[in-house]
Amino acid sequence: MPDRRSESKTSRRVHVIARDKGWAIKKEGLSKASRIHQNKEAAVSSARTLRRRGHDVIIHRKDGSIERWEKARR
Repeated sequence: MPDRRSESKTSRRVHVIARDKGWAIKKEGLSKASRIHQNKEAAVSSARTLRRRGHDVIIHRKDGSIERWEKARR
């Protein structure tokens, strides 16, 4: 079985970032957000499901600065 890290050129990081109409979950290396939520709490909760699958979750403040970095559960 091939190493999963070599299968994809995208990072194993997801960002929770503010958008005009809510909060987005965006995988690092991709141009579009994978999901948009109405509030930050819902976006963080959704992103944490990816954390359980091996992704680091980087939560940003509304101004774009990093609020918290949650390492993947491996």
